[in-house]
Amino acid sequence: MGEAEYEVDPRELDARANEFTLHCLRMTVVAFALVWLLNTLGIFVVDKALLGWTFLMAALCMLAPGLICHFVGIRELWVKYMIGLFAITGVSLTGALLTYHAVLLFCIPLVIAAQYSQRRYIYYIYILTVIGLAVSVMAGYYMGLCDANMLLLTRNSMSSYLDPVTGRPVFTEVNPNPWVTVPLYYIVPRALILLVILPVVRSVSNTIAQNAVYMADLRHQGETDRATLFYNKNKYGQMVGGYYKTLERVAVLFWDINNLKQVNDTLGHAHGDELIRGLAGSISGVTPERAKVYRIGGDEFVMVLENPAPGEPEAVLESWRKRLELQNSLSRLPLSAAVGSAEGRGADIQQVIAQADQRMYEDKRRQKGAGRSE
Repeated sequence: MGEAEYEVDPRELDARANEFTLHCLRMTVVAFALVWLLNTLGIFVVDKALLGWTFLMAALCMLAPGLICHFVGIRELWVKYMIGLFAITGVSLTGALLTYHAVLLFCIPLVIAAQYSQRRYIYYIYILTVIGLAVSVMAGYYMGLCDANMLLLTRNSMSSYLDPVTGRPVFTEVNPNPWVTVPLYYIVPRALILLVILPVVRSVSNTIAQNAVYMADLRHQGETDRATLFYNKNKYGQMVGGYYKTLERVAVLFWDINNLKQVNDTLGHAHGDELIRGLAGSISGVTPERAKVYRIGGDEFVMVLENPAPGEPEAVLESWRKRLELQNSLSRLPLSAAVGSAEGRGADIQQVIAQADQRMYEDKRRQKGAGRSE
């Protein structure tokens, strides 16, 4: 586009968040592998078969999103929902088998969700987390690492369960109805704790989004000429020195306003600025989608077309001349400009620019000879 765009692209923000989330999931698998190794060596005391199956299933859930993204990419809008679903499934399986060892894991999906700007995504993760929490608690009661507190319903300090004579623990109140008491004492409180965290997650998410907009605005200001809203000389140098060299073909159109100094000296700089804005407007109206326009001097403008179609530079110039003619017919201050164009390999961008610049000066001399320029 001719004008610099500084709006934050939601797809780009989501892609960055997806990439970081996948990295976090990989690091989770690495940490889990370390726990499994230490348990295998007898440093931890969890049943080896139980922890082994937990690690295997959780690792599959945590690594599957990365494999899927390898084939479909990370920029699709549905990818973050897929990643979130797999992450919560992995956490839920871990919670179901390791019970009290995995309580804090249920906070991780909400923390990860803070990266994403969409409020509905945060609610999506919260709902899935609560569902996963409920499933893991009930499955853990019957199949996971035995949590004696769930089985015996201990509700007081340890001294309440010690025999005053022998000093040994005595438990007599066994959980009579786990489908009532376990949800009441384990699922509901944890779901409420996650609910309390939710506003904090939303606040962090909003702050991240606002910072992204702020940084994009700063970048936009640093790359844009304020008078014309085209890219400035700094951006031009950056693109010519890097990106354009990677393209197969480029086309360069080079404009220079005629008689600008004379207008400034005789009519004032306000009229000169009007000519600059007039040329910018005429160029902006014919800029293709695959092109960028730069103001590289007071009265010099450059358009670079990426991989132009055959005859496209000539078509752009023809459209510009017609637009300028119409613009002059409606203006009290006619505008005249010299223009030159050239086309070549992206790797030769400097030579292409120099050739377009030379042809622009040839056009200026022709117009001067015809009495239209000085």
